[in-house]
Amino acid sequence: MNRRPNRLVVAGSVLVDILLYLDSHPPPGEVRIARSSVVSPGAGYNLLRGAASLGLPAALLGLVGDGPFGRMVRDSLVALGVPVLLPVRERVDTGFDVGLVQLGVDSQPSFVGSPGVEAQLALEDLRGVQLEPGDAVYVSGYDLWHEEVGRALAEWLNDLGDQQLLVMDPGPLVAQIPARRLEVALSRADIFSSNLVEAQALAGPMDGPALCEAIGGMLRPGAVAVVRAGAEGCWVAAPSRGVSHIPPRPASPLDTSGAGDVHVATFLARLFWGDDPFEAARWANVASSMAVERLGASEAPSEEELRHELAKLSGGG
Repeated sequence: MNRRPNRLVVAGSVLVDILLYLDSHPPPGEVRIARSSVVSPGAGYNLLRGAASLGLPAALLGLVGDGPFGRMVRDSLVALGVPVLLPVRERVDTGFDVGLVQLGVDSQPSFVGSPGVEAQLALEDLRGVQLEPGDAVYVSGYDLWHEEVGRALAEWLNDLGDQQLLVMDPGPLVAQIPARRLEVALSRADIFSSNLVEAQALAGPMDGPALCEAIGGMLRPGAVAVVRAGAEGCWVAAPSRGVSHIPPRPASPLDTSGAGDVHVATFLARLFWGDDPFEAARWANVASSMAVERLGASEAPSEEELRHELAKLSGGG
């Protein structure tokens, strides 16, 4: 099976992130003043930006509204050169979420979401778009979990042809995704990527190599499984190559929001440029470790920054 993508297509949600950076989360009834804040497109946008910045063509197969948040999303995608494959929905806005990020803590932020038009994605919307050969279709666990969007995606995945790749990241809601939807996505997935905790929620309390092997057995024949472990690097399972550990780049985390998205986007971009999954994962480890040292969920390093850091790690600079 050819696992080289020609384009990333994010099938699902792009919304607006309102990130508040705190020294500590307030207990019930108390107030905290944020040290700083960032308002920018998030969710699937993180993947699209990461891919586009590394030369992988990308597109959004999702709904965008015409309100203030929708305009922010559209303007940001235009700046990236990323098309939206569905018409803008009028008289309705894109949704948003509020994320509480504890500064300097290597843990996931807490999010509260307010859905908008992106949560109205229907089966007829998905079926109305003609995919291209070599499209890597990305589906997140957040969207599979959502009642309306999840049903549509699970049905649509049954239509996905052999000329397309399915990329799946189950996310922290993996244990809450309806079993049938999860089974459909896993059994069709060509590339799977999740963090260690999410992988354990899916396959049980195993270490990284065992998790990779177990999850690989749930996927389509010939698929690649990646289990990300932050400061421990990641494990990659690929056909005929077994499981390998890809070492990390040491980092001083400031904001871990979106780090997994940066990892997935970089991994796919390097496959596009001809790397094997293990070399692609090496790039992805470095990119995500650099991203957590910056504020903002979509602040992935540029290709020039990545090459410079990789050269330093190899002793060449």
